[in-house]
Formats: sequence, structure tokens, C-alpha cells
Amino acid sequence: MVKTVKVPLKEVNIQTIPTNRVLEIGITQKQKVLCEKSIRQYGLVTPIVTVEDSSGHHTVLKGEKELSVLKEMKVERADVFVASVKDDADINKAILMLSSMHKELNPIAEGMLLRELLSSGEYNQKQLAELLMKSESWLSKRLTLAEQLSDHVADMVISQKVCPATAQNIARMPKTLQDTFANQIYSQLVSKSKVEKLVVAFRNKNTSNTLKEEIINDPLSAIERISENESIRIKSSCQVASDDGRKLESCIRLMLKLIAESESYLACLDNKEKHRYIALLSALESRIDKFLAILQYTTISLGKLQRE
Repeated sequence: MVKTVKVPLKEVNIQTIPTNRVLEIGITQKQKVLCEKSIRQYGLVTPIVTVEDSSGHHTVLKGEKELSVLKEMKVERADVFVASVKDDADINKAILMLSSMHKELNPIAEGMLLRELLSSGEYNQKQLAELLMKSESWLSKRLTLAEQLSDHVADMVISQKVCPATAQNIARMPKTLQDTFANQIYSQLVSKSKVEKLVVAFRNKNTSNTLKEEIINDPLSAIERISENESIRIKSSCQVASDDGRKLESCIRLMLKLIAESESYLACLDNKEKHRYIALLSALESRIDKFLAILQYTTISLGKLQRE
């Protein structure tokens, strides 16, 4: 017997659907431009999914980007899929499950939703990880990211005063200093790449208390001092370095950064996702083995020279 699934499709006034502030986190202007181009050329091919309460109000579960673009295009009515959801906990669960299939949510947004779900008391971390078909380490990392942010900084992310990438760096700062630092970052229009450099400098055990205080209260001034110090160190260490030597140093520094980033991404993947990249990981392993052999030979040779 052939089974039929009926999809609850409904035409609604999309101008009356409120913005889902959590889903909006991380949506860039470039993504909106591409989305508008797609809608104008092909129509609304990616559905907007909502849940409707007894009074007729809709909450977006999926398609916040499309909804935002349609509003900006002054479109009044569109067909949306209306899901059957019982309560707020189910809404957050549905958002995570729908977004997970397309990797649409920012890690901070995921952490905020996970925190709300766990606070309901209906699930523990293990049960929630199983429900979402994610690893406990994935869930724990998202929660940590959300919980390390102060309430004020989290609000700045939701209101789009601070981008998620910048917030992830701010989360590495002491929570008692985050509000002041974030406010200064926002008011001085400090780029996310400079924020990362400021946070690294603040966490460096060799950074003076004076510079740390300047990083928090006047980040633009601090970044100039940091850049000057880096320039002095580079000049002193590379005065007699050859072109090849400078290129080698740049490559090694880039490798260290990429290794650190790769480790963090691997920690977020479950075994099923890792399996997709098994061929690439095997190729990387083989290449690393060859590089390690060269590296070990070089360090042993240098050790012999030093003893001689």
C-alpha cells in the first residue's frame, strides 16, 4: 500500500511573521544578496517552515534568511510549511534538527538553543545528543561557547552588534571583562581579525598588566602597540634570514594555525561525518609522516651540530 504524506502548506502574510533572533545570528549580507538573486531567478525554492499558535501567530523554524529577504523585497504573502509542534521545547528541538540537516546554524546559536532545551529538564546531555544524532563532545563544545559569553555579549550577538566569529574570540576572555571589551570593540569598529590578535595577546602570559588593561579599554590603541612589538621582534629575528628562510617561517606559522583550526573542527565532527573525509585524512596522514621524517632528520642534525 502506498503511503502519502500530506504537507501542511499555508499562504500567510509574511510581513507579520516576527524575526527569529537566534536563527538570524550569522546570516551575512552576502548570503542575503545571493538569496535574493535566487528568488528573483527561480522563485522560493527553499521553503520557509513555521509553527502556528492558537492565535494565528507564526514562529520561524527554518528559512529565516529567505523570510528576511522577502520582507526586504516588499513581498506581502507567500506559502509556508506549518509544522505541528506542541511547546517551546519542541520548537527549539525542531529548529536544531532542521538546521542540522543543512548546517545552517552558527555554533553560538546552536549553543543558546541547546542551553534552553537542557534547562527545561526534559533531557540530559547524553539524551539530547542522541536525539540530535550528534556526539556529546559536539554538544558540550556548543554549550561551553554559549555559557562562556556574558549575557550582555550574547545580547550583542543577537542584536547583530557583534558577529559570531568575534564573539567566539570574546568568549575566551574572562567573563568579568567581556562587557567592557565588547563595547569598545563595537564603538571603535575593530575588525574580527584584530579582535583575535587582541585576545591572543591578552592571554599571553608574557603580556604586561598595563597592555592587558589597554586591550580591554582601548583596543585600537593596544593593537598598534602589539603590531609595533611584533614588527620589532620579526626584524630582530630575521635580519640575516634568507628569502627561503622567511618563506619557511611563514609556512610553519601557517601550518601551526591550520593544525589548531583542524583540531577544533575534527572535535566537532561525529564518526559518521569523519567517515566522509577518510580518503582526505589518509592522504594527510601519509603526507604528515613524510614531513615528520624530514623534520626529525633536520632536528637531529641540528642537535649534532650544536654539540660539535
